[in-house]
Amino acid sequence: MKIVIITSDEPFYLPLTFHKLLESSASNSIKRIILLPPTAKKRTWKTIIEEQMGFGLLYFIYRTVQYMVFKVLSRINLKIKGRYYSIEAVAKAYKVGLSKVRNINSDQALDIIRQEKPDLMISLSASQVFSEKVINLPKWATLNVHNAPLPKYQGLMPSFWVLYHGEKETATTVHLMDKKIDTGDIVVQKKVPISVDETIDSLIKKTKLLTVDALLETFAIFQEYDGKPPVMANRPEEATYFGFPSKNDIKEFRRRGKRFLCRHI
Repeated sequence: MKIVIITSDEPFYLPLTFHKLLESSASNSIKRIILLPPTAKKRTWKTIIEEQMGFGLLYFIYRTVQYMVFKVLSRINLKIKGRYYSIEAVAKAYKVGLSKVRNINSDQALDIIRQEKPDLMISLSASQVFSEKVINLPKWATLNVHNAPLPKYQGLMPSFWVLYHGEKETATTVHLMDKKIDTGDIVVQKKVPISVDETIDSLIKKTKLLTVDALLETFAIFQEYDGKPPVMANRPEEATYFGFPSKNDIKEFRRRGKRFLCRHI
């Protein structure tokens, strides 16, 4: 089986996911990682800064310093204190091909994917919407990973919203990709409990690492059924969708005793 993974350049959580994935039995099947910019074109760095400031000044300062430190460490391309700080460093360590592209729907990206002749393609926190032409490239399917219990919590920042609504558990879902966002039929869904002292940071780490278990199960199912596995309907009548939280949402989140990083931030 040949697999291509499309993801975004992010130093906080995704290097942990890729490290665990490339340590697994799937390592030999992953032929290429395609790395997109960390944010979509319509979300400029000015927009991102304004969004992050909405979470509070202390959070913004903490995350900014952490980002700068992680980016410096990522340039070293080495394993430090038991982890890598960039997807590129992980790919290099495990000798997996990596390509950087600005636009997943460009001719450049299409050519890179065609050369690998993948059976499966995985969108893992990719920052761009795929065209139908890209979705249809693999032999079997293009799949998306969404860290929420679909059909509930489609959209942005599911870890925020499950905590906001006091859910007792969440999930990582692997589903078929179609023209809409988070709506394709479900292949695998793995649930995880939410602890009483859970933060957004700890919950994202949980679900990103659970991603590996969900993908390994997905790969095994596709092989067992020769590319045509049984699926569960992603029922639109049960769907809920949430966008980026407003300032009022964030105030209410804090009022409910929820935290982003720890009790002091």
